[in-house]
Amino acid sequence: MGNAHVGHGGNSKKTAVKDAVKNDDEIVTAIQESTPFPAAKTAMASVAELTDLQKTLLQESWKRLEMDIAQVGIIVFINLFESHPDMQSVFLPFTGLVLDDLKKSKLLSEHALRVMGAVQRAVHRLEEPEKLHAFLSDLGRRHDKNGAKLEYIDYIGPQFLSAIRPILGGDWTAETEKAWTLLLGYMIATMKQALLEARNASASEGLKPMALPPSSSSSSTAAMDD
Repeated sequence: MGNAHVGHGGNSKKTAVKDAVKNDDEIVTAIQESTPFPAAKTAMASVAELTDLQKTLLQESWKRLEMDIAQVGIIVFINLFESHPDMQSVFLPFTGLVLDDLKKSKLLSEHALRVMGAVQRAVHRLEEPEKLHAFLSDLGRRHDKNGAKLEYIDYIGPQFLSAIRPILGGDWTAETEKAWTLLLGYMIATMKQALLEARNASASEGLKPMALPPSSSSSSTAAMDD
């Protein structure tokens, strides 16, 4: 009986590894094709699952990215709107604007800064998994209040990876890509779970159109504070 139990456990581990590899392949395809990440059935339950090397790669690469954090965010959203024009209508202030005007938009810059601030906070809290989980869950609930569609959250991950790859240049390795993919997959899964729970709790209210937070220098920088 003992041997049978061990054999069953071994098969379970093989199945889990196979599913994880398949999910990783689907995520890579999503990045290359700018499509949503697959269902996060194999997403990390916590950033505590990251290895020390992966945490170091995230922290070191972020040091380079945060030197021009707002510009990185703008690139993410410009790429998003170019590859998925329908997503532009999700953000009411940007509806109807051509890409050249979007690149100069103060509102887009401020929103991009807030999004990058969330990534920054995630990187800074890699050693505080409980605090990070609470922050991302709250962020997901706030997206529900803004009427955000799930596709919006799904598309940001691939666009972020696509934007930072050329910026990091020679420092963009398979290991770095894997680390960012894991972190973003976890962030997306946690936010979506909280958003769905909040939406299911208030389903009778219906889906509200998404609105950006009020524009102010204090609100745009607050997202980056630890």
